[in-house]
Amino acid sequence: MSDAAPVHRHPEHAESPHPPAIHPAQQVIEDVWSRTASKYRVRAVVLLIVNMFLFSGVAAFAFWLRSGIVFVPNREGYWEFLLQTFRGVGQAEVSLGALLLEPISVQDVPMQIPIVGLLMATLISIPILVAILYRFWAALPFIAVVGFLGVMPWLALTLLACCIIASVRPFRTRFRFMSAMLGLLPAIVYLVLAWAGTSDIVVGRIDPVDRFKFIAPWFLAIAAAALVFAFVLAIAKMVNYRPGAITPLLALMFGLPIALFEGYVGRDELYYRLLEKVDRAYFAEVDATMEWEKAARRAWDRHPPPRPSWETVRQIEEEKWLFELATDLGPRQTELTRQQAEFSERCDRFLRLFPDSRYACNALFLKARAWDRRVDLTEFRSTRWIRFYDDFPSAASKGTWRILAENCPETSLGTVADLRLCQFAAREGDVERAAAKLAVVVDRLQRGEGAEFEAGPDSLKKVLSQKSPQSSLELPREKLLIDATRLHGILVHNRDPIYGYDPHCGAREAANGLTFGLLDLDPHNERYAAQLERLRAQYPNAQIMDNLDLEMAKSTPDVVSRIQRLEALLERFPEGDAATEARLHLGLDHSRLGGNLDRGRQVLAELLKVQPDSLWARLAQKYGPTQLVALQSGLIP
Repeated sequence: MSDAAPVHRHPEHAESPHPPAIHPAQQVIEDVWSRTASKYRVRAVVLLIVNMFLFSGVAAFAFWLRSGIVFVPNREGYWEFLLQTFRGVGQAEVSLGALLLEPISVQDVPMQIPIVGLLMATLISIPILVAILYRFWAALPFIAVVGFLGVMPWLALTLLACCIIASVRPFRTRFRFMSAMLGLLPAIVYLVLAWAGTSDIVVGRIDPVDRFKFIAPWFLAIAAAALVFAFVLAIAKMVNYRPGAITPLLALMFGLPIALFEGYVGRDELYYRLLEKVDRAYFAEVDATMEWEKAARRAWDRHPPPRPSWETVRQIEEEKWLFELATDLGPRQTELTRQQAEFSERCDRFLRLFPDSRYACNALFLKARAWDRRVDLTEFRSTRWIRFYDDFPSAASKGTWRILAENCPETSLGTVADLRLCQFAAREGDVERAAAKLAVVVDRLQRGEGAEFEAGPDSLKKVLSQKSPQSSLELPREKLLIDATRLHGILVHNRDPIYGYDPHCGAREAANGLTFGLLDLDPHNERYAAQLERLRAQYPNAQIMDNLDLEMAKSTPDVVSRIQRLEALLERFPEGDAATEARLHLGLDHSRLGGNLDRGRQVLAELLKVQPDSLWARLAQKYGPTQLVALQSGLIP
């Protein structure tokens, strides 16, 4: 066997261990990873990390706008809170509509429209662009940021679908902008559904002109996202898909909403709205019927046979609840006191952080009102609702009312503070000063200063204008005017030649009589009628007797008995200062009873004839008997 002759190959046919390099001009560049050189890979990774940090800031800012929390994973119960978004219940900030409604409503602060629109455009467009330019897997961390840091898991799931459509075959197209717009479709559906959920709440409750404010952010988000797509993809094509096309625009989209917020809204707006939210949560009306019935059922089940009657157990449980609501050492009153102290500290913290805020007066008002809150036991006994009242100021609020009156004298809140201070002064015996100040308070309330909107009546201005700071408090001006007018009349017309002002604010020394007077008594207290009887017995034939009789009649729950007391009052004191209000109540009670409508009309006509310029006559003229009956419990206690 002989050796084979060697085969000689031409040099150009010789095998080479490395394939010939492709000239850069011949390389197809599809995304940032198409460039295999190490400098491009390092730059792509670094810029992707930078994009991630910037995008995390956008998501954190979006959640901060809803909750005031900077970094939500630090929040206690974070995972439970995250799960609430899937259940669709619980705290309001879990829903996308919360960006428009609370804590800062676009209806109150229209500048939130571009801020929310740009934020949503950034949260939607950036993951889609990353999926197109960096491939689908690179967008997954951005989607996770939206879900876990922005606490928008439904939007994150929507973005997952968006990125798949925009970057994964067979959905993607060679025309990148078309891929991005197709990927935007699930997000558009998401925003439409978000608007539908919001409209169920707000449409029908607001001015039709204001409905534009709840639609505009979503239109702006879609339009801005499309512009971002066009701008970034055009730059990427111009630089032949080198890394860095997204970062400058993302930085701009991150900084612009923050700049708009700081420049035209302010952090004090957010933290004040959160303060209002806590106020509503702590002092919300609660229907305790079901809880009370369950407690009574548990108590009845615990009784060994033979059990008492069901009605007996229910009555015992009712008295137990009333005791817990009334006594200072009871658990419910202790909880109320704790909430008052905690809320007061929140108000103080706001004032320390934002002493020059346009909401500083509001914070003082909320703090003072919180200390004045008391549970209405009479209301609970009749309806099983836990409701609060604040028209009988507590000594704990006096200092705050004084600060409010001194710092906000020309506002409606300053007027309320002056009224409360007059109530304190009258109780303390400084009647002359209280009466003089009350005349000013009544005049200001009658003029009704403080417009709801800062802008004029023009429709466009109304859409773009920001409401006055006091508008969200919804002050009951008419109720305040009634209280001020009633107190002023008692002080001015009832200086007694024998007892002086003792029936008003109590004897200065216990040996000379009762230590309390009419103005020291809380009309909502269940012992109010008994205390009035003691005053009537202590000061027989006093100048203020007609006012005591009027209060006795108003505190009588039975309508027939109340009518009898009012008729007796008018017969005994036809020219007394309380007779005018007594005629209004008598006419209302006859209208409510329905048995003697002619007598009710006669009494109201007599009121309009005798005192046509009085507040009570104006109320009768303004509302008429039917509306006044409906308003009586809340407006004319």
